[in-house]
Amino acid sequence: MKQKFTYFFILLIMLSAGVSSQTLVSTYNFLGSTAYNGFWGITQINDTLRIGSSSNGKIYTISKTGVIRDSLTTPFNFNNGLAYDGTGFWIARNASGTTSRIIKVNSSGSPVDTIKITSLYGNSTIGIGGIAMDGPNHLWAAIYYPDFASYPFAYAYKFDIVTKNVVDSIPLRGKQVQGITVKGDTILYVTDNFQGDAERIYGYRKAAGDTIFSFAAPDPDGDCDPRGIFWDGSNLWLMAYRVGNNISQYRTLYKYLLNGQGSPTITTNLNSINFGNVPVGTTGNQPLIINNTGTGKLIISAFNFTNPRFSISPNIVPDTIQPGSSKNYTMGFSPLVYDTISGVMNIISNDLANPTKSVNLFGKGVFTGPYIGISASTFNFTNKRVNSLTGFTFNITNQGSAPLTITGCNFSSARYRYDTTNANFPVTIDTQRTRTFRIWFNPNAPGSFSDSAIFQTNAVNNSSAKIVLTGAGIDVPPVLGDIVWESIIPDNPLTTADDPQPKSLKQIPDVNGDGVADMICATENYWTICYNGNSYGTADTLWKFNTCFGTNNTGSVDWEDAMQIMDDVNGDGIKDVVIGCGGGNEEVYVLSGSTGRVIWEYAGPNTNYDGDIMGIRVDRDFNGDGRKDVLISASGEGSTNPGRHSAICLNAVNGNVLWTNVINSEFTYDVVSTTVGGAIAFTNNSGPYGIIGLNSSGASTWNYPIPGTLNAVWSMREVADINADGNTDIVGMYGFNGTVVALSGSTGSQVWTVNMGSSNNGTVELLDDLNQDGFKDFTCSGPQTAFRIDSKTGQQMWTQSFGASYIRDAGILGDITGDTVAEVLYSTQAPGKVFVVNGKTGTILFNYEFGASLTYRADRVAALNSVDGNQWNEFVAVCRDGRVKCFNGGPGEVIGITNLNTNIPDKFALYQNYPNPFNPETNIKFELPHSANVKIAVYDMLGREVDILINGKMEAGVYNASWNATPYSSGVYFYRLTTDEFVSVKKMILIK
Repeated sequence: MKQKFTYFFILLIMLSAGVSSQTLVSTYNFLGSTAYNGFWGITQINDTLRIGSSSNGKIYTISKTGVIRDSLTTPFNFNNGLAYDGTGFWIARNASGTTSRIIKVNSSGSPVDTIKITSLYGNSTIGIGGIAMDGPNHLWAAIYYPDFASYPFAYAYKFDIVTKNVVDSIPLRGKQVQGITVKGDTILYVTDNFQGDAERIYGYRKAAGDTIFSFAAPDPDGDCDPRGIFWDGSNLWLMAYRVGNNISQYRTLYKYLLNGQGSPTITTNLNSINFGNVPVGTTGNQPLIINNTGTGKLIISAFNFTNPRFSISPNIVPDTIQPGSSKNYTMGFSPLVYDTISGVMNIISNDLANPTKSVNLFGKGVFTGPYIGISASTFNFTNKRVNSLTGFTFNITNQGSAPLTITGCNFSSARYRYDTTNANFPVTIDTQRTRTFRIWFNPNAPGSFSDSAIFQTNAVNNSSAKIVLTGAGIDVPPVLGDIVWESIIPDNPLTTADDPQPKSLKQIPDVNGDGVADMICATENYWTICYNGNSYGTADTLWKFNTCFGTNNTGSVDWEDAMQIMDDVNGDGIKDVVIGCGGGNEEVYVLSGSTGRVIWEYAGPNTNYDGDIMGIRVDRDFNGDGRKDVLISASGEGSTNPGRHSAICLNAVNGNVLWTNVINSEFTYDVVSTTVGGAIAFTNNSGPYGIIGLNSSGASTWNYPIPGTLNAVWSMREVADINADGNTDIVGMYGFNGTVVALSGSTGSQVWTVNMGSSNNGTVELLDDLNQDGFKDFTCSGPQTAFRIDSKTGQQMWTQSFGASYIRDAGILGDITGDTVAEVLYSTQAPGKVFVVNGKTGTILFNYEFGASLTYRADRVAALNSVDGNQWNEFVAVCRDGRVKCFNGGPGEVIGITNLNTNIPDKFALYQNYPNPFNPETNIKFELPHSANVKIAVYDMLGREVDILINGKMEAGVYNASWNATPYSSGVYFYRLTTDEFVSVKKMILIK
């Protein structure tokens, strides 16, 4: 035992000591290219190297000074090793199950011989990492697959190239051998770090029967991916990547002298140093160790810095570090200003493989004590609609070394206010942290408003930090179709699958205290976004909630009715939002309407493959506590992994399950509640399809089967009692033929059915009661034609065709024509248009086009209660590409524009106003030879737009536009008519 231990100890010393005389004498870099980066096997003919490429299979003729002279094309696209036997080249195949492992080609590159290996250790896939000739008739092949967990980690095999038999083998101390060569009675091989082993060159002595020495590959603290090696009788040649930060970009040929003076190898204990926060005017220090892991003296000739704020001590050059030794240094960082500072220290030495060793340096100069920095000192809100609410977001950073506390924010007028959402005072900001804040501007009249936001803080530099604020209010006349505000659904930074497609869009009563309703939009890229309904120009985002939590817990709201607005849950007086997700998330979240924070969630982050949330309803109290609970359709995953496929009722207060009904089907679709309980739609692959009735405890009470194929029920709505049995009933739409059916909520018996023609998936949308029979009408998204249908009888009241592929969404707007009947909103697929349709007649009052193709389909549209205080509601539409636009809802006729006659002029024309000069009203005549998008705007002498008379599509004709200048002062004004193909400007004079 003692003798065995002594041998093992000596072996360890020999392996770790390496060859004391190996010296790296030259390096030759190749250009970055796919072919050159595939360089692997090395051999030579006469005094010229031959190197094979694993990328294209060519064999390159390369001088011993690294000059590429020629190449030989082979019929292969691999080269895991190369050897020359005097008549041709042996080429090692890449890892595969093919039995022909080593193939010989002649001087023309044609295959002439092969060595076959059927399997090793039961593996038909074999990975060869290098081959080498040993005399005229024998060839060594190093095997990197299969390998083993303990020594011997792998083997090299010696083949007789005549008989193709294995005649010898040796054990290897590296698992991933990539190159092998023969030097007398020593076999040299090199390993890669594929499995965590060090990248080293080993020497196996035949007489000793074991590996007796090793030394590091040229990049011991990195990853240089060594490949082929070759002993030419004088020098050892190695193919590997270039040392340094450009790893995996360029191949380098390394030349070693094995009986030289040794080579130094520089490493540092750290390749990057972060000094953290250092007070301005002081110096922060960090230790650094420089090691010489090579076999020759390391001589440092210079320390070069790219930034003078960094230093090293001692800095005495030349500085010598003996082989196997190290030296301690102190790095310094001396900031002069508040800022994040970076630099690089380049250590220049005689390490031929790495003559410039770089250490990245980082630090931040900070102030002493709490120190406030505000991202803006002034802000101009510019012109905003009177009574609108516009936000300005900014950052406050604590640039100091102690916590910053903000105790208040004061204004001198009510036109500006601080947004306390998620930021109630006092607010404490830790050192080197940043908080985002918002200030609102709310002009209540035309004119300019100036103020300052003054923050009370404990900052040593400014205890009363200030932002100077300016803005102006302007009157904006209500014109149907004018853009009130707009936005773009933002990218989600947590995913590359960034599809901004809107999935659900719903109005929520005022959440930010301005008295105006707001808008919630759920998107395919995992956002639920609350937009400020009272915005003007660019919309303000009140909050965002992200359901992208990682690979196994990410999913979006996938269905329009998988998001609902529910009664206040957390007691803040503001309605809340409930969403149900699909994909990998499959959860239900109740979000605070005011902040977007989660109040409760159902199912948890580990819910996977249980089925998407297909629908949600929040209009019934199922447990008698006075709160409307959350009824959900949780679908399944199919027969292999069934999932939930259930109707589930959740307590509105905390998300606890009140009851569950597992439906005997593979999938569920929409769900609806009624006075007797509710109903849920079910499907299976290839059918059957149908609707199951539920009582208030969730038990199944009836089953309405739907015959045929592809007849999933897309949408259901509760309607008034149409069959006079004392309970509410159900209207549902199913299949791709636009079939709508009315069912008894009590028994599931059919009351009526109607067909709307070719359809896609869609929703049933309730309208008002046109014929005053006491029952609401409805319309549907999904079909190609819009129908208004009486829910009592199923009678069609009007139809409208938009010339588009399918209707993507529909909704009720409100009356904008003064006929007491609410208008109807539609959005279409291709072209992607938004329509306002007269609720009484079905005629089109307005349309807007996002674009002609599916890319620009108008996916969602919804009404928004009037934001400007008049009787006409606005409406919001969202495009497939993420554009969000809020349109002015009225009135249905353009105010101040009169069609003078029905004659069609032959060209565009803008006439001089009359009277001119005028006070306070004047008339502007213009002519349109065909329909066009028309804008007539008024400008003052400074070129500022002060009023817009028309901005929308108009038909051909002769018109008069009147302008009442009562709010404006005397002076010269200009009016401009702009169409897609015509622009004209004229001057007018207002005299008061």
